[in-house]
Amino acid sequence: MPGRLENNSVLNECTKVTLDEFCEKSDELHRKRSYPVLVLKKPRISKSRPILRRYFNLSRIVGKSGKLNTFLTKRQQKNLTYIKDLGNTLLTIQWRWILFTLVLVNYASFLLFGGLWWILAINSGDFDENNTTPCVVNTRSFTGYVLLSVETITTIGYGYRYPTEYCEGGTMLFILQSLVSVAIQGALISTVYIKISKPFSSSTSSIFSRAAVICMRDDKLRFILRIHDFNRKISCGTNISLYFIDKEQVPNTEFEMVQMKIEPHGLCIFPLEIEHIIDETSPLWTFRPLDFLQSRFEIIAVAEGSSYITGLVSQNRTSYSSSDILWGHRFKQCVEYDETKMSFVVDYENFKKTIPFNTPLCSAKKLGDIEEHIKNINVMSKRSISKIIKK
Repeated sequence: MPGRLENNSVLNECTKVTLDEFCEKSDELHRKRSYPVLVLKKPRISKSRPILRRYFNLSRIVGKSGKLNTFLTKRQQKNLTYIKDLGNTLLTIQWRWILFTLVLVNYASFLLFGGLWWILAINSGDFDENNTTPCVVNTRSFTGYVLLSVETITTIGYGYRYPTEYCEGGTMLFILQSLVSVAIQGALISTVYIKISKPFSSSTSSIFSRAAVICMRDDKLRFILRIHDFNRKISCGTNISLYFIDKEQVPNTEFEMVQMKIEPHGLCIFPLEIEHIIDETSPLWTFRPLDFLQSRFEIIAVAEGSSYITGLVSQNRTSYSSSDILWGHRFKQCVEYDETKMSFVVDYENFKKTIPFNTPLCSAKKLGDIEEHIKNINVMSKRSISKIIKK
């Protein structure tokens, strides 16, 4: 068998990885060098890593939280397109811009209608000292008309200042301001409600395991990740897909996205292990452990489904790069039956944990060649035995 990982319980890491005769290095190199040529360690996330450095990490096409790292340039009339599709723009922009728009629109409406009341009062002669039928009572400044506008839009009721029936055009302005305030509050409140009720992209980090593993299962190398719908957002009609993107492309060529076949999975009742068999059709067919450390690629995982609580359809994404894939590990068991509670318990800490597992240190292609070589040896031995028996 090829070389295997050896776990050091003291250092809590996998070390002393050796290559044997079935390694993809040449036989002469193997005979000259018998010392370890590869050391694999469990990834450790530094707690002192700056937050801004994590926030501005732009090396992925799809971030761990599901955010797309793509930007469209040289688009004609881009700002005009955002204005034409204002509804979709409000739903897709970030929260800080939603709150800024909410404050800006309300302030603008207060000042605009305050100015209109001021102009109407001037035309009605409110600033004439001999006028006994003013349009707006108890105010003679622009600030007072702005406060009148605030009272009208927020419908808190008039107090010290109020409009009268002697105001020419005041009724029409009052009705117009009421309709505009209903439209503004309805549009912005609806936008805020939809953004609150729609599935959050931050929930992606709790759906997918942070790391993926490669290990032997049923005599085949498999790429495995773990998924569980803790928030019940994709529990209905769950569909999971994997895509491989090779970033080491020829210059002036586009990225090629290859869909990876996965084994049938069950319902999202328990944490599921999504398996991809590394066979001849897999983009990982020729990958060795060293290739996973040196190659530039990205595996994008997509989980789609709807919630049986709200009925909203959501798509959750994440990505796995070379630093997120552990060769020679498997996921720790995280589901146990509690006899006292008479129910199954899911341990979320174990959901993210992996443990070392004996795995050949060669590509799936080389492993297939080894198996074929062993089969040929067995066939030849059987033929020689049969010849001896015949003699």
